[in-house]
Amino acid sequence: MPPLNQILFGPPGTGKTYETINAALEVLSPEFLAAHGDNRAALKAHFDALVAAGDIRFVTFHQSFSYEDFVEGIRAEQTVDGQLSYSVVDGVFKSICLALRSNDAPNRSDGTALGVPFQVGEKFGSGYEVTYASADILELKKPNGNGLAFSMRMLELLASFVRDGQITIEDIREKRVFDKLQNSTLEPYLVNGYNNILPAFVGRLLKAPADTSEPSSEEAAPTRNAKVLIIDEINRGNVSRVLGELITLIEPSKRAGCAEALEVTLPYSKDRFSVPPNLHLIGTMNTADRSLAGLDLALRRRFSFREMPPRPELLEDVEIVGINIGALLRVMNERIELLLDRDHCIGHAYFMPLVDSPTLDALAQVFRSKILPLLQEYFFEDWQRIQWVFNDHRKSAGHRFVHKPASNVAQLFGEGVGIAEQNQRWTINELAFSQAGAYIGVINHLGAADA
Repeated sequence: MPPLNQILFGPPGTGKTYETINAALEVLSPEFLAAHGDNRAALKAHFDALVAAGDIRFVTFHQSFSYEDFVEGIRAEQTVDGQLSYSVVDGVFKSICLALRSNDAPNRSDGTALGVPFQVGEKFGSGYEVTYASADILELKKPNGNGLAFSMRMLELLASFVRDGQITIEDIREKRVFDKLQNSTLEPYLVNGYNNILPAFVGRLLKAPADTSEPSSEEAAPTRNAKVLIIDEINRGNVSRVLGELITLIEPSKRAGCAEALEVTLPYSKDRFSVPPNLHLIGTMNTADRSLAGLDLALRRRFSFREMPPRPELLEDVEIVGINIGALLRVMNERIELLLDRDHCIGHAYFMPLVDSPTLDALAQVFRSKILPLLQEYFFEDWQRIQWVFNDHRKSAGHRFVHKPASNVAQLFGEGVGIAEQNQRWTINELAFSQAGAYIGVINHLGAADA
C-alpha cells in the first residue's frame, strides 16, 4: 500500500506533477493502473473521472496560500440587503476530510458499491456498458469504445427533481430540464448532450430499492473509500503556517481510529477535528526552489520522499541530425552538477516534445525558449558558467550559443578605467540555434564538431 503522506521531489521538468496521476491511481484504482499502465490517455481519463467524483482534489501552494485557504477561515459576504455577514468557510483540506467521514459506503467484491443500482458489465441504450460503479461515480464504455463518466451526485440530483415533480424523465429526453430549472447548477453540456442515455440512468435510480444487504462472510471486511489530496509545489508555501496544528494530525499514527489518535479544536469554528486514516496526501517539490535540507524537519519526518531525477534514457532513441538528445541532456546535467548541484539539473520533460517532433527547428525552440532562460535563472546570469554548460568555450565562434564580444574599454571610458570581468558584455548568438554543429559541440568534449 502506498504511504499515506508522500512527496515527489526533484529538479524542474522531471515529471513530478505528471507522476501524481499514477501515484493517485495507485491509491484509488491499483487494478486499473496495473491493467492500463502503458495507456496514458486511459489513465488520465480515469483520473479526471475520479476528480469529477470528488475522490481526488488538487491544490497548488504559493507564497500567499494560508491556513484559512487550506483548513478554515472567516469570509465576508454581502447579504441581499447590502450588509456584510461573516461566516466560517471550510478550506480544501477540511472539506475533503468531512467528505470522507460522510462517505462510508462498503463495496462488493466486484468493485461495485453496495447500494448503487448499477452493475459492472450492464448495458444501457445503444451500447453503453458500465465499467465501474461506486457511490461517487458511474463509468461507462461508449459504443465507439471511448470512456465516459458521470457523477452519481448529478444523477441523484436529477432523480430528486423528478421525485419532487419539478421535471419529468421526458423533460430530460427532450432537453427541457433547464427551461424548468432555470437556477440549477447542473452542467447543461452533460445533461443536454447525453439526453439519449441519462433518462435510463435516472429511471434506474427512481426504481431501485434501498440496498440493505450485508457483505457475505467470504467478502473482505468493508472499508471506507480512500481519497487523495494532491499538493503541487508544496515547498513554495509557508508549510508550517499553512498546516498549523495539522502537522501533527497528518502523522499516520495520530489519525482518527489509530492507537495514538489525536484531535484538536479548530480556531474559527471551534469544531473538534481529526484527520481520517484513509486520506492520502501527495505533494510535489521543486528542489531548484528549495532543497530538502531547508525543509521543515517536522514535515520531513511525517512524509515519505521519492526522488524524481532527470531521465535522459527516455530520450536515447531521439536523434536529430546526428545529435542524440539523451546524451545531450546527460552531459549538460553532469556539468551543472559540478558547477551547482544535482538539485538544479535540467529535467527530461523539456525535451519530450522532440519525441513526436524530432526536428532541428523544434530543438532550437527548446534551447532558445526553455533551456537558456532556465540556465540564466540558475546561474544568476553568470554567462561564463552558462557557456561552460554549453561547452561554448571549446567551439568555433559560429557555433557558440553565447559569447563575449571584444570591448575597447579605453576607447569607451578613457585611460585608467577598469571594468570587472563579471561586468563584461555577453551576447546570444541567434544563428547558432539553427546549426547542428552547435548542439554536437555540446557533447563533443574535444570540439571536433568545429572541424
